[in-house]
Amino acid sequence: MAHNSNQRRVQRPREQRPNAAIVIIPDAYRSPQHYELLAASCRALGPEVVVVVQNPSSRSFIGGAGPAATPGLYDDAANARLTIEGLVREGQNVLIVAHSYGAVVASGCVRGLGREELMGVSRGGVVRMLFIAGIVPWEGQNVNEAVEGMLGASTSDNYAGCLTHHGGEKLGGPEYSGAPFEERLTYAGYRRIPVTYMVTVTDRTVPATLQEMFAGVVEIEAGRACGIRSATARR
Repeated sequence: MAHNSNQRRVQRPREQRPNAAIVIIPDAYRSPQHYELLAASCRALGPEVVVVVQNPSSRSFIGGAGPAATPGLYDDAANARLTIEGLVREGQNVLIVAHSYGAVVASGCVRGLGREELMGVSRGGVVRMLFIAGIVPWEGQNVNEAVEGMLGASTSDNYAGCLTHHGGEKLGGPEYSGAPFEERLTYAGYRRIPVTYMVTVTDRTVPATLQEMFAGVVEIEAGRACGIRSATARR
């Protein structure tokens, strides 16, 4: 649930507060702690709020619940939406930073929350999504279908190029179920909300060729360029 998010507010005099927030949505295998470096970099940019959400489908989040109770993509999307929608209602302009599987969660949770959609209705809204090695199914696809068997193993070495972690020694994440990989994307939020796609060229979990294909999905569906950026590992 949203109250488990790792949230930090930077207090400023009211007249100086930017109405900006950054929401980070982790990969399937990762907890918020794995994104401390990224969150710190985001805070340095000066937004009032930086939130790292916890995907409920990570087993550590549900305390060892049995398979029948394992949450999936829809639970992850509903959880992220609680946080994002709350910020939008506060009048925040929200940037979503989504890593790998987190891009699927982001795409599925933003229906009706885009800044352009809310123009004249709310002061806030989601202004952009940044996908870092993001998995991007077509609407109606699930993750397993989208990756076409090309997804690599999730190891610290394979994640070295994602620019989101302190180091390999911290990459041991919670056990993750396959359920979210089987639920289909019912809403392609990337169609309406502008996307920047960061290709992490040394990532062997989501290979660069697959990332480039996903960036193409965004561009085809949105009918506009998505602003592709490339990044290499920092060792």
